[in-house]
Amino acid sequence: MIGSFVRRNRALVALVGVLALMLAGCGGNASTAQGTQTPATVGNAGLLQPGVFKWGNDSTGGMPYIVPKDDNNKNGEFYGFEVDIANQIAKLMNVQSAPTQVTWSDWPQGLAAQQFDVFMNGLEMTDENAQSAKFTIPYTVYTQSIVVSKDNTNINSFDDLAGKKVGTGTAYKAQFIMEDYNAAHPDKKIDIRTSDTPTPFDDLAAGRVDAMFLDTPIAQWYGANDFDKRFKVVGGNLNPGYYGIAVSPTNPNATVLLKELNQAIEILYKNGELQKIYQDGGANNGPGNFVKYNMWNDSQKCIANFFPDNPTNVSGCPPLPKAS
Repeated sequence: MIGSFVRRNRALVALVGVLALMLAGCGGNASTAQGTQTPATVGNAGLLQPGVFKWGNDSTGGMPYIVPKDDNNKNGEFYGFEVDIANQIAKLMNVQSAPTQVTWSDWPQGLAAQQFDVFMNGLEMTDENAQSAKFTIPYTVYTQSIVVSKDNTNINSFDDLAGKKVGTGTAYKAQFIMEDYNAAHPDKKIDIRTSDTPTPFDDLAAGRVDAMFLDTPIAQWYGANDFDKRFKVVGGNLNPGYYGIAVSPTNPNATVLLKELNQAIEILYKNGELQKIYQDGGANNGPGNFVKYNMWNDSQKCIANFFPDNPTNVSGCPPLPKAS
């Protein structure tokens, strides 16, 4: 802070103020809604390998998170909204983004073995997952959804899943929600069927399961946006929660890396890049069929509640996991 100055120093104070405004106008800082300043770049001292941001993921899990390029989308080696986010984080760190493959359910082992700096692949910030990782602040508010065949008329809500065969991803939050339901309703359990690769809903299309219950981004991409119009989403948006970036608690750089990543997420939110990705980003879902991610909504305001600098106080937001 600049203290009080005698009269002869006022001209110097004015000059300092002008220079500060000029630097801000040249892009040295990004102005926030609160009137404070956040830097346009973040550090990269927490990375395991200098110059490389290695983020673990399972690209076999499918869109809209990350998948390898195909005939419909040839512009990059990978595409998906988390590819876009990772690229922006790497840009802020002034390093290269390096997607690193791991089977989704094996992410805790890969993280502990330092095969990558972080795991970022639709990882729900739950009490269970917080036992194996330290999380950044959230970068997405998501919900759960039910997907059924387009001609299904007997499943319209979560309670209708009782007695039905329901598919989901191994260790997805949806699995734990259904297990909790079964524990509370032993006489009308859901027949849970898990898979490391629950997309693109082949089991549902073949009638091996009656429904899919999983994260809404997946449900929308493979259900509501199914190129062949085989499915529909029912029951509304359920069980809101957060996606976060996981860092190994045994990583000696964990504290530094978490600080850098949290700062990056805050910058991407405040400069509008996160909204741009979720609202306008997308990919071809079938030949010539561009589909937006369509993930931006009012619930994303909850992200700002967890900013390292000047957090907001949006009401009605889900709590963070106990161990975060």
